[in-house]
Amino acid sequence: MIETETAEDLRAVSTGRVMLLGVALVLFSALGFFVLPGMISEDAGGSHAVNAIYCAVMTLTTVGFGDICPSERIEFPGRFFIIVISFCGMGMFCGPVMNLASSWRDMIPGGIASLASFTLFLGVVIFTYLEGMSQSEAVYFSVITGTTIGYGDISPRSDIGKLAVAAYAILVINVVGALLEPAKDFLESFCKQPPTQQKEVPEKKEL
Repeated sequence: MIETETAEDLRAVSTGRVMLLGVALVLFSALGFFVLPGMISEDAGGSHAVNAIYCAVMTLTTVGFGDICPSERIEFPGRFFIIVISFCGMGMFCGPVMNLASSWRDMIPGGIASLASFTLFLGVVIFTYLEGMSQSEAVYFSVITGTTIGYGDISPRSDIGKLAVAAYAILVINVVGALLEPAKDFLESFCKQPPTQQKEVPEKKEL
């Protein structure tokens, strides 16, 4: 018999352990981007350490703007490293992070919609102030980051902006993860075919 995940199972996800695992993954990935040749574009500008952290988070969260990493001079060790951490990132954010987000979405005052609105507002404030984006650009960039589409047509330029985007990506993906369940339920209910009414066939009486 297949057991389904209950609310108690979701609450059993340890916030501390998820955060510890997340920090370890970011540090390990940042070290790879910092050390391995060809991982970051030579004309990226700014601090190499900041660029390594930024690229690590963009890879783990699968946002992948493609702005400064990887460079065209990346070699096999770098490509192999990215393959490994990309699977780690997908396993992390599609597993423990999603479960953790599902466990606390009902505890938020005003519901997840209010948190999503606040997170979007926060992104607009941060990116207009730090990166000089217009409000429409900041809204667009916040949504593209949160949904992990990451086109790369707009990306941060300053070191502080890269760190802010890295932190914001981790936050907003949790919020999007909490939004997925109610969105899935709504779309499933909309797409379900209503049950057809079957006509009752009168039983034949035996002679």
